[in-house]
Amino acid sequence: MKGNWKKWLLAGLMLAAPAAQGATVFEPRLRLTAEERYDDDLRLGDGAAGGQLMTKLTPRLGLEAKDARLTLDSFYAADLLMRHGSGKVTLDHRAGLEARHVLTRRLRVDSAVRVYRVTDPSSLPRDGLARSTSPTFFTQARLGFTGRATDRLDVRVGYTFEAVRILEAGQSAGYAHTPLVEAWYRTTRRLSLGLEYRYQGFLYQGELSQAHGAAAGLRYRLTRPMTFIARAGPVRYLAPDGQEGGWVPRVTLELQREGELLDVGVAVGHDLVGASGYANALWADYAAVVLARRFTQRFSAFGAASFFRNGRAPAQDWSVLDGSPVVSQGYALSGGVEYRISRQLSAQGAVDRIAQVGVAETAGAADLTRNVFAVRLVVTPW
Repeated sequence: MKGNWKKWLLAGLMLAAPAAQGATVFEPRLRLTAEERYDDDLRLGDGAAGGQLMTKLTPRLGLEAKDARLTLDSFYAADLLMRHGSGKVTLDHRAGLEARHVLTRRLRVDSAVRVYRVTDPSSLPRDGLARSTSPTFFTQARLGFTGRATDRLDVRVGYTFEAVRILEAGQSAGYAHTPLVEAWYRTTRRLSLGLEYRYQGFLYQGELSQAHGAAAGLRYRLTRPMTFIARAGPVRYLAPDGQEGGWVPRVTLELQREGELLDVGVAVGHDLVGASGYANALWADYAAVVLARRFTQRFSAFGAASFFRNGRAPAQDWSVLDGSPVVSQGYALSGGVEYRISRQLSAQGAVDRIAQVGVAETAGAADLTRNVFAVRLVVTPW
């Protein structure tokens, strides 16, 4: 049994599954990343300026499942960071699950859950959350049902939940509940038109604010691998008692391309968001570009850039450069290359630049500007 442990593990998982899913194939995954980096983050020296070298080890264990109707991908990863200069050691946790289940020919279910407990808030997947130097908890869950009403009309009902808490004494968790219903009508093989109603409930420090929004959408397939998506509409923000409400415009533009050699993602928008860990609801401007280019089967390059600005809803204050305490803005730039030595082994080099200003009203406010230079070795035994 010692030499066939993986076979026995797969057999046990299949026996434990319901009989109706007997054809489901389960595949465990393991990835180990060893990274050596230089980071000039101010937090590395316990408040003293100056960067230092450090080692980061990341084991990532996952489980995939697939059959004719089900696709599931789950993982847990731990980030162990050891700073050579100060001797400080931190441990972060990340976990996630995504599933897509086709119930019938006309109905499918999509779900996803992500959970993060990190000492580095800038590593979180949503811009604008790194507003303090304290550890942060972030979770996001989505559930959606998509039904084909006619051959051309799809109707989707969805719900998204988000929670953020800055792990510091006196801080409260912020929550956002977002149910929605949308319909997409395929006018041609390339063009679809949509309508959406969205409700948002924001809860922070016992105060509830709400928002109702309607939007029109357009989805157009420019080429086989490239799709353009646009949404726009008004949002009515209802503030807690004693605070000002109002209207907020909502605009989102997305361009997605997935190809054999080139992947591109572009997103630009203005919207109302919550679950920030320091306020009830925020207006947010954002823009992001992600590129991945495969030159050969072994060599590829990747890059990303993002920018955000936000402040308390519904008012918009553009005086962040004058020291406004209620507006935050920041950007991130990253790039790198990867060389696959074999199917199980690859090497990476990456450079990151993260900057943020306008955090005067947040817990542990500090300058979060930093530069990171890293080399990694990624091992994927199975």
